[in-house]
Amino acid sequence: MGESINHIQLVDDIYKWVYQSLFNGSGVSILVDRSESRAGERPPTINGFIPDLYVENAPNKLFVIGEAKTYKDLEKKHSREQFEAFLEKCKAYDNSILVAAVPWDYVNLAKSILRNLKKKVGAECVRIEVLNPFES
Repeated sequence: MGESINHIQLVDDIYKWVYQSLFNGSGVSILVDRSESRAGERPPTINGFIPDLYVENAPNKLFVIGEAKTYKDLEKKHSREQFEAFLEKCKAYDNSILVAAVPWDYVNLAKSILRNLKKKVGAECVRIEVLNPFES
């Protein structure tokens, strides 16, 4: 399935934020689900879903999953199931972050959805970052 230009931009936003804000441009291995990514460069499947970005074995044992959602996708059941699966995976780590990128006017909705899902799956220890392009 081809990705929309909006989704591609949101994935790039996650990559840039993770690379710069979490790892200060260091050489950590960041797996990204892009059309040009080769098999070994793509994130693994997590409970039947492939995240847009994945970092394991980073400094400070930081574990990161990134997921981009467009206007059309954020409120779908499939997206909530993805986020639940990713939160379940994140909660198995002592130091984990779930990073979401959404259109600017969906930031508050995404935060609300993710807060509720964190409670539902018992993942209160997972840090959530919803990127706001106007705060970059």
